[in-house]
Amino acid sequence: MNTLRAMAATLLLALPFTPQATANEIAFTARIEGTRFVNTTPNASYCNHFGGGSFCATSWSTNLPITYRKRVDVNSPDARDKVYVRLPARRAITLQNRLTGETATMFLAFYQFSQRVSWEHETVVNGSPNGCGVFGSLGGGPGYSRFLWHALNTTNPAPCFSTKSGNPNVEDSEFTNTGISVRPDFPPVGSLAPGDWEGIADYRVGLGQDFDFGNILDPSTDQFRVRISFKVMHEMRVDFPAHGTEIRLAPQGSWTSVMNTSRAPVRLYHDTPLRLWAGSPFSIYLACEYPERRDQCLLKNQAAEHYVPLDVALTLPGAFQSNGMPVDRLPVLDGRNYAKTIVPTGTASNAPGTLHFDVSGTSAEAMLRYPGARYSGWVTIIYDANP
Repeated sequence: MNTLRAMAATLLLALPFTPQATANEIAFTARIEGTRFVNTTPNASYCNHFGGGSFCATSWSTNLPITYRKRVDVNSPDARDKVYVRLPARRAITLQNRLTGETATMFLAFYQFSQRVSWEHETVVNGSPNGCGVFGSLGGGPGYSRFLWHALNTTNPAPCFSTKSGNPNVEDSEFTNTGISVRPDFPPVGSLAPGDWEGIADYRVGLGQDFDFGNILDPSTDQFRVRISFKVMHEMRVDFPAHGTEIRLAPQGSWTSVMNTSRAPVRLYHDTPLRLWAGSPFSIYLACEYPERRDQCLLKNQAAEHYVPLDVALTLPGAFQSNGMPVDRLPVLDGRNYAKTIVPTGTASNAPGTLHFDVSGTSAEAMLRYPGARYSGWVTIIYDANP
């Protein structure tokens, strides 16, 4: 009998990249699960004060590094003298792979906005703002109030201001504990090459700027930076039958049928079924116990210095392509330099496939000159989820 030993490597890895934010900078981080970006950014402090954190359960929130003073006049005809905010418009941000330099585009929109506002005589904010919505009820304690507002249109948010009235005093208020949430729109995971990705956007603060808080005094900063970071390590999984690591090559039908005829077999072969999970491009290649000078593995006659080349090929269903063509008996070759890239047209889950192992033609005939001999050799099938 002619025996081939086959092994397969399975890759499954998704690690977050989590740099530290510097002063006047906020950082959003993520990890990747399958085809989804999962938020790993610590929640903003305001999340603890509204709805028991429920308003932040699915949001990407963070603290905003800004404080300022404001003389709040709830009776002023100018809305900018009230508790006031205009959030930035939705913006395209360029992401860059720090290893390869490749770029991709994401979009970032601002949604929630919260602050702690101090006052001496009477609150300057209420629960019914103009130009935006509100989450929860007004919070706070003696001498201060907390609010949580949200944009009604995150593409281009309108100015939002408190409609509080009745306080005859112009309050000298401190605005602290500012927090925001964003709605990121990432590119498809499968379109991103492996590595650490990062995007940076700078936002200005002030009259008519990205963040406009009205007529403020003594802002702690006039700009800050948003940094978005994540690591891409594509996931894939390949399953073989429990007995699939050792296979035996045989002629069509069986050895018995060959022995009952005078004809030599045209080929010796074995087809091994597999199941595949993949959502992004991957590559496949071989490592051989007995490599050929070119790109094939060899099987060795263990009793003599006789070798025969082994053909290895892969077939996958229509959800996969290689070089724009169906993966139908695609030759799999020895060495990373000969790796074949396979691209799923979507996310494949538990897709069937077949590995084909063949010794054919004159090589199969040559093996029969050594009756009773054992040809063998191990072949490692390498599936690289991050080619």
